[in-house]
Amino acid sequence: MSVPEHPKGSPAHGNIADELARGQRNLEVVVVSPAGSIYEGAAHWVTVPGQNGQLGIWPRHAELVAALGAGALRIATGGDRVTRFAVRGGFVRVGQDKVTVLVDRAVTEANVNEAEARRELEETLAELQHPRSDAEYADLLERRAWSETRLKLAGASAAPAAHH
Repeated sequence: MSVPEHPKGSPAHGNIADELARGQRNLEVVVVSPAGSIYEGAAHWVTVPGQNGQLGIWPRHAELVAALGAGALRIATGGDRVTRFAVRGGFVRVGQDKVTVLVDRAVTEANVNEAEARRELEETLAELQHPRSDAEYADLLERRAWSETRLKLAGASAAPAAHH
């Protein structure tokens, strides 16, 4: 038996996480972007990129509404199956074992444009050298996370390409 994947930071053995991962109870998950519905179904757990770091959501989670930043959205659907998206902006709402994720932008593993993400990352890294304000700096950090997450989703290194 393989050990189920746990959200980063959660204990991996002998706890409520293992009990929940074995399918004792599920979350109802809906992910929507301006383009339409992205995902709808049951899940063992979900992680979303909060503005101050990843949020792990398990069944029986306290009610919550939080703003999202840029990063990975992961939905564990059973066994070792984890559906992954790169997302940027929006909100998550949790209540009564239902997770609703409203995202401004989302990309699936199959739809990542690696060349575009790499170009945007290089432009953002250049702009980060001389931000004009604290607000611009915060926006650039989110743009960097958005590009890096898409590259990771595509299986590419987020390191800048070498120029010859």
